[in-house]
Amino acid sequence: MVKRRVAILVGFLLCTLLVGRATSGASLRGVPNLSAQDSDFTMEGKITDKTASKLTISSGENIIFHVLYNDQTEIKRKDGSPGTAQDLHIGVNIQVAGSLAESGEITAKKIEIEAEGSKEH
Repeated sequence: MVKRRVAILVGFLLCTLLVGRATSGASLRGVPNLSAQDSDFTMEGKITDKTASKLTISSGENIIFHVLYNDQTEIKRKDGSPGTAQDLHIGVNIQVAGSLAESGEITAKKIEIEAEGSKEH
């Protein structure tokens, strides 16, 4: 598990470095548009904060990700049944697949709810 987290972190850092050099300091504002500079990205962790269309995920070891989701994001529960945005609350463990944008935010294409945690709001 530690090796996987290290591999994810190294991949994230390399992607961020390469995208940063390719864009010469350009930054995105608001929700990033998917483009050729975006890359496929997966991660898992626990929801630590939730606002409208945005989750903050802690993957452990002080690594935090911001995940954007919308009506196009496929949300599934652990049993395979369809989920909703209401199922995404603080304390829930999830797995995210999506695109990593220049801003460092992940635009989720798919969110799988792995385990229920506390139902803090």
